[in-house]
Amino acid sequence: MIPAGTREDFNPHPLFRDMMPTVNFLTGNPGKLSEVQALLSPFGYSVNSFEVDGKVPDLVEPQAHDLTTVALAKVAQGVEILAQEGRLSESLLVEDSGLFIDSLTNFPGVYSSHIFQSLGLERVLKLVESNREAHFITVAAYWTGEIVEVFVGRCDGLISTKIQGEGGFGYDPIFIPLEGDGQRTFAEMNNEEKSRFSHRGKALRQLAEFLSEN
Repeated sequence: MIPAGTREDFNPHPLFRDMMPTVNFLTGNPGKLSEVQALLSPFGYSVNSFEVDGKVPDLVEPQAHDLTTVALAKVAQGVEILAQEGRLSESLLVEDSGLFIDSLTNFPGVYSSHIFQSLGLERVLKLVESNREAHFITVAAYWTGEIVEVFVGRCDGLISTKIQGEGGFGYDPIFIPLEGDGQRTFAEMNNEEKSRFSHRGKALRQLAEFLSEN
């Protein structure tokens, strides 16, 4: 098991990065790409944006009620694109995350991205009343070139009463992880500290462990 916070100080030389094994990451979110690069680089893996003809392929957004189904549907689309491009032996990572707020019956959940874009943080905060408990879940689906492996990370926390911090992306400014000091949001933490506690960090450390053993 790779513990949280391991190898955080490892910063490979640019020449070494060119020699590192590559993980193709299919995402249109630059914040996620940057975070995944920072998470996997210390374990010896270079993370590249998966592109075809210089563009990130558009995926059909799956209609499902759980993140695992969404992630598997997305990676299936990605594998189909790899096959069409004659790149089926290459790896491919797809990640889907959701914020689940207890008092809102786990809303927004699988619709987190859509709700963030349509409502924004201020309006989400207005929906949350006395019970502020919530959790983040990340499901990472990884095509090895032969099969798909799935890794799940969870982070429990609280919804803040106001927007706090300027770092991160998405819901980071309103989510306070319980594993931190219980006061700061993800947006108030540096990348290394956030990855130590975050749902995405936990899922990707499982991926890093899998890659190190295979």
